[in-house]
Amino acid sequence: MIRKILDIEKLNEQEFPYLQELFDDPPFTGEDFDSFYAYLTYLDEAEILIANYTQMSEFAACIIRIFNDVNEDYGNISLGFSELSEKKERKKIVMDIRELNEKGHPYLKELFDFPDYYGENLDALYDCLCELEDTEVIVMNTDDFKKFSLKILDVFDEVADEYGNIKISYEYEEEE
Repeated sequence: MIRKILDIEKLNEQEFPYLQELFDDPPFTGEDFDSFYAYLTYLDEAEILIANYTQMSEFAACIIRIFNDVNEDYGNISLGFSELSEKKERKKIVMDIRELNEKGHPYLKELFDFPDYYGENLDALYDCLCELEDTEVIVMNTDDFKKFSLKILDVFDEVADEYGNIKISYEYEEEE
């Protein structure tokens, strides 16, 4: 299943280039409403969460209608509204690379309050990160990256790129 967060503010500003950027697998390359409709019909299943929808342009309204039309005709699109639209403060979590290297997945489970069924592997991490609400992860002790912590950060980056619900920032220690 494809899951995307459709940011209406970005859609209002960029229109089709934003849709081409958002729908990249498989790639959407069209530049008109008909080609977008046709593209959506080929998706197996897609969950679209609409964010930042307080000011919707006529273009954005047409895109929402296309999602609805495709869902009525093919049943492969579900629409919802993202809680990111509330513009609330990002939750901030400080992740210490030294702790991550030492304790591994149990550290992540505790730090992010993952459910008991968290499988302590990269796939389970991806799934749990997708469920996070608007969160900033501040990475500390970046001089201690190991193979394990780099793999973990790759998963964080992948979720951040795909869903936009997490932001990764790095806090570097200043040398004296």
